Amino acid sequence: MSEQHKNSAPLLKTTPNNVLKSEAEAIAAAHEAAEKIRALAGDHELQQQVPFRHAEILSQSGITTIAVPKHLGGLGASVPTLVEAVRIISTADGGVGQLLQIHNVMLRGVFERPAGAVRDRLIADILDGKRFGHAGAETGGKTKFDHKTSAVRNADGKWVVNGTKFYTTGSHLAEWISSGARTAEGNIGFLVNRNTPGVRLVDDWDGFGQQHSVSGSVIFEDLVLDDEWVTQRKESSPQPDPDAAAPVRTGLTWPQILHAAIDTGIARGALDAAVDYLKNHAHVWVDADVEHPTQEPLIIKQIGDYAIAIRVAESLLRDAAELFEVYRTTENNSHLQDELILAVASARAQSDHASISISSDIFSLLGASSSYNKFNLNRFFGDARVHTTHDPIRWRLHHVGNYYLNGISPNEYSAASARKLAAINAQKAS
Repeated sequence: MSEQHKNSAPLLKTTPNNVLKSEAEAIAAAHEAAEKIRALAGDHELQQQVPFRHAEILSQSGITTIAVPKHLGGLGASVPTLVEAVRIISTADGGVGQLLQIHNVMLRGVFERPAGAVRDRLIADILDGKRFGHAGAETGGKTKFDHKTSAVRNADGKWVVNGTKFYTTGSHLAEWISSGARTAEGNIGFLVNRNTPGVRLVDDWDGFGQQHSVSGSVIFEDLVLDDEWVTQRKESSPQPDPDAAAPVRTGLTWPQILHAAIDTGIARGALDAAVDYLKNHAHVWVDADVEHPTQEPLIIKQIGDYAIAIRVAESLLRDAAELFEVYRTTENNSHLQDELILAVASARAQSDHASISISSDIFSLLGASSSYNKFNLNRFFGDARVHTTHDPIRWRLHHVGNYYLNGISPNEYSAASARKLAAINAQKAS
């Protein structure tokens, strides 16, 4: 991987050529984009390159715009449609699916901004096909939340940021990057354009999977921020602010369901690729008294097992997405919160199992020749294995088990959020 010093190097055209007028059109556009991306994803040489063309296809399809609410000039797609779009793209390329996943996660912050020139500019960019990335995580700390990136006020009272972020999904190809920093006054969040002086994008993601998520480094070197792009987060300071809002218990459920969509899509993509290989490239095993591999009883049985695992994952994903849509339009309800977290955790667990097991095991049916780089079938396992490390499934299972065994209501990242909530409540009570 090479370093990209010139962030203003021209990206390919992003303006969408599809103005999607319905959710049915959005799903059709996702399928069309996936077919184009699948053709590129099959090329082993392209696997090691920054997916400029893949990202262009995403934007030109129009599906990067469908989350924009109707009152802001967009389609206002439902949760099931947004989740399904990510799943469909991930059947072709899990890394590109993650570009769409993080884009949709970041957009929620844009929609929650107060009306004004800043939000208007961002909405216009979204509708023009521009994408958003996230540069929040860092390496070297005890946990993913231990950050060294810092910001201090300069003589003009503006924040100046220095530090390095990693696992910056989508940022290398994004117009706008969401990030954060520590300050003496508490943590801040900020949004910055890729071409702002002081932003350096580095193509140093070198994992064996999810290459096309381009999740390498973003380096801030004396980045000066205007106030309108900064959000103060006093509740994130070492001493909890008694007047701060309590952490939203379902705050991470939105990215979680989209992660489940990625893995579910990878599993389906692996199965489809295996079936294609069996029909067009595989040889009959010498002990099988059949004319074609697709007639071998043991292969038929195993494909059936794969298909059932995927159908379960897809069903759980649809159920969770439909429940999420109900939750989105319902006033605060603790039982519904429990059910949503449990439903998304279930989808995550099954998609994790299906994507890893199927993408790995298909080679036992396909034979040695299926390992040739020209087929690039290993991309499914690489993407599944790397992506599923994002959030340990053992903790999703812990939350589900603790609920049914001990009646403990689940939380996303429950240990950290529960401690923070307890500290805030203790401050308010004192």
